[in-house]
Amino acid sequence: MVLARYRLETQVERGLALLPKEELEGFILRLKEGYEVFGPTRKGKGHVFGYINSAQHLDLDYQTTILPPKKLLHQPFETLFHFHTEEGVIPGERKLPRQVLFGLHPCDVHAVEILDTVYMQEYEDPFYKAKREKSLIVALNCTSVGEHCFCASMGTGPDLKNGYDLLLTDLGSEYLVEVGSEAGAELVTETGLSPAPRVKVVQKEKRLDWARRGFKKRLVTHDLERLLRENFCHPIWNRLRDQCLACGSCTMVCPTCFCYNVVDKIDLGFKTGKRQREWDSCMLLEYAQVALGHNFRKERDVRIKQRIYHKLLYYEPQFGTKGCVGCGRCIETCVKGIDLTGIIREIRGEHLGKSIPTG
Repeated sequence: MVLARYRLETQVERGLALLPKEELEGFILRLKEGYEVFGPTRKGKGHVFGYINSAQHLDLDYQTTILPPKKLLHQPFETLFHFHTEEGVIPGERKLPRQVLFGLHPCDVHAVEILDTVYMQEYEDPFYKAKREKSLIVALNCTSVGEHCFCASMGTGPDLKNGYDLLLTDLGSEYLVEVGSEAGAELVTETGLSPAPRVKVVQKEKRLDWARRGFKKRLVTHDLERLLRENFCHPIWNRLRDQCLACGSCTMVCPTCFCYNVVDKIDLGFKTGKRQREWDSCMLLEYAQVALGHNFRKERDVRIKQRIYHKLLYYEPQFGTKGCVGCGRCIETCVKGIDLTGIIREIRGEHLGKSIPTG
């Protein structure tokens, strides 16, 4: 009996626990005692990362969300400071509650790691850092894949190796829970999860193997740098100039896009106002416009080329990784059906004569 208990305790120390689905409600309520919890919840025909009051609000069978969890760390609209003619400058809010980002898929966890590099290494962003340091990630491996997913091509899914505090894998009637940090281990202890036998890892791998066979899209990354450098003037860019609407939707839903604009909003009496940063997009006409009206990327083909090249070529020298995690949001969101994987396939000559939106 003592030996059996020792074996179970050892499994917890090794980072394995079980969360029966009927106990998910209690698990969420325990989390809420110390954190605000955000997770995937249904909105219309899609899903969003929203505030979670109970497990009933969660929908962990989702494929992807409309906006990535980036919005919880790098907000679409964020006040940097307020200003008043009499009171001077009032800094933006920095006293933030602790939060748990629950149910993030591997591609989105990889995207958060990229944003950590962008905002917390060479030049620290105090607003991003304040939220990131108050955030725990409870990730969720993908046991099924969506129509537009190609994370396997980018090495970002369907399973996750690191970057999480806790990692869940759906085993049917329960979740296998893997610990990835000291904070995650504390959560397991505080919520009283049961240890998991090693055989559950075998079940996990079988489900992940099934997911790996389900991908409909792929992006061959071999010799991608050479391919892009040699095809800067490929005819496809001219065709995209007429096809793309330059609406910016692809960048707004991208989990790794980090550009923003800073604007001052002043009241009509000119006594108070605020400085605010807002998500910006390299696909918009005004993005590359400078003083006296000159625009370095006036044409749409130049802007869409910049987006593709930045994601697949320019990102790596800057941050040590490609800027695309294969989530497929840009493909799903584009009203013209422009498919990043289709662009690369056409440049490779894999489907000459076919339309690029078909993927």
